[in-house]
Amino acid sequence: LGLAEEGTTYTSKGKTVKTGLDHIKELGVSHVQIQPFYDFASIDESNSDGYNWGYDPLNYNCLEGSYSSDPTDGLVRIKEFKTMMKAMLENNIQVNMDVVYNHTSGSDNTNFEKIVPGYYHRLDNAFGYSNGSGCGNEMASENYMYRKFIVDSCKFWMSEYKLSGYRFDLMGLVDVDTMSEVYKECSKIYDK
Repeated sequence: LGLAEEGTTYTSKGKTVKTGLDHIKELGVSHVQIQPFYDFASIDESNSDGYNWGYDPLNYNCLEGSYSSDPTDGLVRIKEFKTMMKAMLENNIQVNMDVVYNHTSGSDNTNFEKIVPGYYHRLDNAFGYSNGSGCGNEMASENYMYRKFIVDSCKFWMSEYKLSGYRFDLMGLVDVDTMSEVYKECSKIYDK
């Protein structure tokens, strides 16, 4: 909710400046890019002291609880995020999400591996995990079901939360056909 907060200031050494949404507006910002805000693996959501950049995806279509005032309540996550999005859009500030569809937080224990082992991750010639991401694995976006997952996930975020766009981490690991499909399908939603 911090991104939606208005009417706040900070004073230091006799100088007062606007903070929160007022400061973003004052700067004339038209778009913000937010680090990944889907559920990531490294944070214990019950501990408010935790922090991570979010580049260790766990559940791509679920909001990260550590950003909400009550991580134990999924509805709170949704309401607060939608409140932030509404405030941004009402102030003509578009929101882009930083996404990491190129790898997962783990390899053998991911939900994808539990569904169809060896299908969603790229494998090397020795049937080990390919590691172009430097994170221990990379996803096989050229495989039909993972391509569909990426496209559907991007459409979900855009439709449900009114996102304006994406910044793809290590986009070179995602095949061109998948990126073209994401653009084609999301353009239909964004152009509405």
